[in-house]
Amino acid sequence: MNPTKPLTDRCAAMLDALSRAAATITGELSLPRTLQVITDIARELVEARYAALGVPNEDGTFHAFITSGMDPAQINQMPHEPQGRGLLGAVLDSDEPIRLDDLTKDPRSAGFGSPHHPTMTRFLGVPIISRGERLGNLYLTDPVDGDPFSQDDERLIVLLANHAAVAIENARLSEQLQSIALSRERDRIGMELHDGVIQSVYAVGMKLEILRGQFPMTPEQHDQYQSIITNLNQIIDDIRLYIRNLRSAREEQATFKQRLDNLARHFHDFARVDVVIDVPANLRTLSDRQRHSLTQIVREALSNVARHARATQVKVKVRETDNKLIMLIEDNGIGFDPAAIQNPENFGLRNMDQRARQLSGQLLIRSETGKGTCLTIAVPFRP
Repeated sequence: MNPTKPLTDRCAAMLDALSRAAATITGELSLPRTLQVITDIARELVEARYAALGVPNEDGTFHAFITSGMDPAQINQMPHEPQGRGLLGAVLDSDEPIRLDDLTKDPRSAGFGSPHHPTMTRFLGVPIISRGERLGNLYLTDPVDGDPFSQDDERLIVLLANHAAVAIENARLSEQLQSIALSRERDRIGMELHDGVIQSVYAVGMKLEILRGQFPMTPEQHDQYQSIITNLNQIIDDIRLYIRNLRSAREEQATFKQRLDNLARHFHDFARVDVVIDVPANLRTLSDRQRHSLTQIVREALSNVARHARATQVKVKVRETDNKLIMLIEDNGIGFDPAAIQNPENFGLRNMDQRARQLSGQLLIRSETGKGTCLTIAVPFRP
């Protein structure tokens, strides 16, 4: 902490940051947003230049790595996200904080010296642990005054880590409760559709069958009757498909990534094409309309791949740039002429374009015969 700042000002800033951290516990139920707020507060609390929060997988790699103090250009220059090795991994293996005056002299500091990595010297790593479970780690580097992290800085971050553990567990519990509620609602809707709507459509079909035997029909009337029966059967098939989709999404939470993961899993089962989903864990929260429309765009794109592309792999990559969500859908198929979007019969492409426009965004198509297709969807978070 900066020793030149008056003690009263430092205490006031410290109490304000801790107060906001405590408010996050009860006021923020989105896990990605909770992680970002905690990371920002940690950096502010000890006046560090950079801060990060790593959420570990069981194998020691990172499920999510949230940063504060680094602009998007710096992040994009890095060849890959941290892998949980070196000094970051040492904090994963330790239940105690690690504080270093010069991390470059520590043999565990792998990765900090790469050409595109910001220069970092001072280091403070603190585990976030709750009831014996490792929820994450806080990493801070380089106080803005240039001095090493102090013991008081360490105590503050340890205190914040205790707040963070409660906030993370609270957000995770909220997501689990949402999942349970959604699952029950899906079951209820599925039962009502099966036992109510489908049976009513069956009853209409049976009445039509009875009427057909009571009245003579001309060939034209018979064709009209067959068309009605075909439409009724299609309605039944559509409702059954909808019920299956409800049930298959039982384990799906209301997050965009999990919707895409679920969609990719079903597409692979149906088309035997691998789908790689890459969505950052700290992606900004989307509205219900945005989640639905973007998911439908991916669904339509995968459908086109299955019917036309002859691809073996599809990559769906989502990134946040400025105030926009950028989604790339790329396959390694045979490609096509992008001008085909103007063809009135290409309903799928036009439908994706319209959905993007309805979100105040745009769809760009890059394709070449024999070299696959890449769709780029750019949508503002706040139209």
